[in-house]
Amino acid sequence: MAVDMKKILADGLLDLCQKKDLRQVSIKEILTQTGVSRQTFYNHFLDKEDLICYIYDTRIIPEFDLNSAEVSFYEALLADFYRMKEHRAFLKQALAMEGPNCLKNHMYRHAEDFDLKWHQKAYGSEPMPDALTFATTYHASASVSMTLSWILADMPVPPEEIVELITRMRSIGMEKLFATSKDGINPYRSHPALKSALTEE
Repeated sequence: MAVDMKKILADGLLDLCQKKDLRQVSIKEILTQTGVSRQTFYNHFLDKEDLICYIYDTRIIPEFDLNSAEVSFYEALLADFYRMKEHRAFLKQALAMEGPNCLKNHMYRHAEDFDLKWHQKAYGSEPMPDALTFATTYHASASVSMTLSWILADMPVPPEEIVELITRMRSIGMEKLFATSKDGINPYRSHPALKSALTEE
């Protein structure tokens, strides 16, 4: 069975951030913690920030995989928010870090890239109209902003509440924007609690 070096390094960093501030953890400490060589680390990750983003992508938001546009938005986001609660200490420390490759910037880029791909798949083979592309990028950014506020405020409301708010806001206007899609179906309709509100648009 092949050794999963990325998993070993991710586990090591998560263990270390329980003992000290993530901002103070060095590559050398990660190598000592995991027994992995420096060369092996750099064979898999560009730097510590790259490893942090990998943990976010694979441990916290695995349903929103850029290699797949298959997702039931509300259910996937709710599962992610519960994992955010589980990894609260890691996230708060990671989000305190600044720089072009920091987690905060990665979250914005990832959300926009995934949402554009997801909406395009839902829309069909024809390119999305400009209005839908704009709405997609707008709501991706707004969703991440709300998520960051929730995390940094120590998650003051239950995941169900914040996820339903995000889903409701993202669904606004989508009935009309997806009316010319291959199926004419708003992809946010999969959440039953939103169906009545969406049909009133």
